[in-house]
Amino acid sequence: MPFQSMSTRERKCMAGPLYCFSLCLALLTLSAHSQTREPAELEPLKVSIPVSAYTHVDDQGNVYGFFPSLISAISERLGRDIDIQTMPYLRGLHALKTGDIDITFGVQGVPQKGSIFLPNNIVTPTEPVLTVPISFYALTERNIQIKDLGQTKHYRIGSVRLEQKKLRAQRKVESTHYYKDAFSLSKALQANHIDLATLDPGSAHKIKQKLGVQLERVYDYSHLEFLSVFSKRSPRMKDPVTLCQNFAEARVTIFNEDRLEKLLVETNMSYLLPYYNRTTITPAVCRTTTAAQKNAEVPANTSKQILSP
Repeated sequence: MPFQSMSTRERKCMAGPLYCFSLCLALLTLSAHSQTREPAELEPLKVSIPVSAYTHVDDQGNVYGFFPSLISAISERLGRDIDIQTMPYLRGLHALKTGDIDITFGVQGVPQKGSIFLPNNIVTPTEPVLTVPISFYALTERNIQIKDLGQTKHYRIGSVRLEQKKLRAQRKVESTHYYKDAFSLSKALQANHIDLATLDPGSAHKIKQKLGVQLERVYDYSHLEFLSVFSKRSPRMKDPVTLCQNFAEARVTIFNEDRLEKLLVETNMSYLLPYYNRTTITPAVCRTTTAAQKNAEVPANTSKQILSP
């Protein structure tokens, strides 16, 4: 009986070698598919935002403000849960590059000599969320008057750290002192450690509102772009370029539905509406950052693209 059972199995395999091969191939294919699937794809996405004029944390640790509200609205539109956490700007960019977080808001300056750029090999839309003027602010009581950029060399300038130390050294900006955030910058102004603070309108407004510091906007010299940026190494995103595209489309939809203005009013930042960009969605709205983009020729009129409120 055992011999007959073994012979039967042999006959089945010998009689249908194609069947055996097909069965094995199917099993291997299923196994490979299960290994390459991304079970984490539908896990909540992780977003980091630095605490700033646009993002705050209350005493219970809850994150609120314009950027968190915008992300929540986009999350609802995408049908994808998004966990929001706060961390310093440079740490957030590092976590994005390693895949520990999926999305953050990056900043870059006007593409000209000495500008701040995003790191290479991350995904970002070609159009920013906000484009705001960058200006020198001084204490009102100082009555500082600046007519051209050359006059600033006579003053001590403070700025928020948005680049690594080695990159700041390469820029060779003299008389510039760097601080961790805009509120530290305002305290340096009050302590007379600096004469001019480099600020955007949102940061200046919050400093006046929360700290009661009287600031005077004395000279607009550039503008800063806020962009949503996406990791290429996250296990929670199958295709970061597609997610970036969907994210941008959701943002445009929110604008078209007039929900954006409501968000700005709710977060006491309605003055930012003129700076918000209504992106035109195209198939190539998202791209991966490269070093070549930083070395691209700058249009002759770039330095004149300064926005006023």
